[in-house]
Amino acid sequence: MEHKTILVTGGSRGIGEELVRGFAAQGHRVVLNYSRSGTEAEHVVQSLANEPGDVMCVQANVAQRESVRRMFDTVAERWGMVDVLINNAGINLDGPFLTMTDDQWQQVQDVVLTGPFICAQEYAKRYQGSRGHIVNMGAATALHGRKNGANYCSAKAGVISLTKCLALELAPTIAVNCVVPGFMETEEVMERFHLHDPAKRREMEARIPDGRLGTVKDIFRMTSFLVNEATYVTGQNLFVNGGQYMG
Repeated sequence: MEHKTILVTGGSRGIGEELVRGFAAQGHRVVLNYSRSGTEAEHVVQSLANEPGDVMCVQANVAQRESVRRMFDTVAERWGMVDVLINNAGINLDGPFLTMTDDQWQQVQDVVLTGPFICAQEYAKRYQGSRGHIVNMGAATALHGRKNGANYCSAKAGVISLTKCLALELAPTIAVNCVVPGFMETEEVMERFHLHDPAKRREMEARIPDGRLGTVKDIFRMTSFLVNEATYVTGQNLFVNGGQYMG
């Protein structure tokens, strides 16, 4: 396996943390980006000290151009060019559409959609290799919607379109794909859908053909395939949801 420098935004918890851990275990150089959770980020880095790959954490607000530029400059000083960008950072500020504020709308758009745009652009401008990768994290609700999530669902719908546009413009040098998780067994999902309640969990699992919630490792396996093995895949939505939603 060719060892690469992989930048994961929002890498201090949940899916992002699993991506950092998984790629470090494979021997890659991994950049854990965080915005506010510095203590958590440092804990993750320290816990990976014995893995074959090197890990560093870099603070940056993905919605701010200069912050993202400084992040890439910091990585370049230590490891040079970033080979793989994984746009995972996200934020939820749910609320009913009729009472959703401009600020609730804009904050989510800034992180979920503008963040991947800025990070992808800064990455692509710097990339000098022959086969780079951008992996965006999507959401099935971008396609079927959900109550109280107009800001988030709209932003994720934009991520899906952004993925296709970038795949067309950056080929053949950079492959761009979108991994679309289903119901993952992360704390955010468990809390949002009250899945700590055994009855509600059983009800949810009954709606999934594979009969279980997904795990962060399921997302890592798909992302690892794109980064390490796929050679003829770009512009795709890759659903990891046990068959619950088939796009």
